[in-house]
Amino acid sequence: MSKFRKLKSRMKIFTLTMLSVLMVISFTSVSYAKWSYGIGTGFFALNLDGDIGLNTNQGALQASVDLDNSDIMDLMESAFGLGGYATDGTWMIRYSFGHLALEGDGNGTLPGGLTTVNAELDFDVLGGEILVGYPVYQGSSFTVQLDGGVRYTKHEIEWDIVFAGAINAHINREIDESWTDFLIGGTVTVPFKEKWIWITSANAGFGGSEGTYMGYTGLTWNFYKNWSGTLYGKYTAVDFENGNKGDSDWYLYDVDEFGPGINILYNF
Repeated sequence: MSKFRKLKSRMKIFTLTMLSVLMVISFTSVSYAKWSYGIGTGFFALNLDGDIGLNTNQGALQASVDLDNSDIMDLMESAFGLGGYATDGTWMIRYSFGHLALEGDGNGTLPGGLTTVNAELDFDVLGGEILVGYPVYQGSSFTVQLDGGVRYTKHEIEWDIVFAGAINAHINREIDESWTDFLIGGTVTVPFKEKWIWITSANAGFGGSEGTYMGYTGLTWNFYKNWSGTLYGKYTAVDFENGNKGDSDWYLYDVDEFGPGINILYNF
């Protein structure tokens, strides 16, 4: 077994152990708590940068992906996101759910003008996560919280390319892959003034993927009674691979997902 595989195995064991500790502690305390909640939605300006690979009827294909948010908006068929939290002042449960559908088609001619190309691509992404946090340090100026949880991701892809002319070929493939990662990380919360909170968090996920790493920082403003808004930046590095290159079911998604966003929550 390689050093990387040993490290990955140990990280899985550590993550599961920390999750067990968090859950055991929470079950002994939540029944006595008075809880408050928040729920809302927002907008995330997604950018993608990395590599996607899949096997087709014409062999394995691997391509670089570099899409900024304007490219994503041009391809977007639909998008939806929902998230929120529950807390008793000590325990913090955060959750989110999102769906993104991209659809694109195009045609053109290869250099030389002897072969035409028609391409269609549908890409659906479904994801959700839940994190349970417990403070390991609480001071007057900031709080440090240990987080544990799970993240679910599902990709559905339909890829169809037709070459006609000097080259005649039909490349097609349908992907339906999903995976679940166990998460471990931490959150630092810094309140200042009366209605402002700065939150920074990071976590690592292992299990279904080769490793996912997320970093987040955001500024929250309680702007009106029960309403708050958060301006944030988020970066997630995803490395998922099913099978090996050349296998009939090979699929690679090694992509960085990043961008700014804004959320609006109703707190009650």
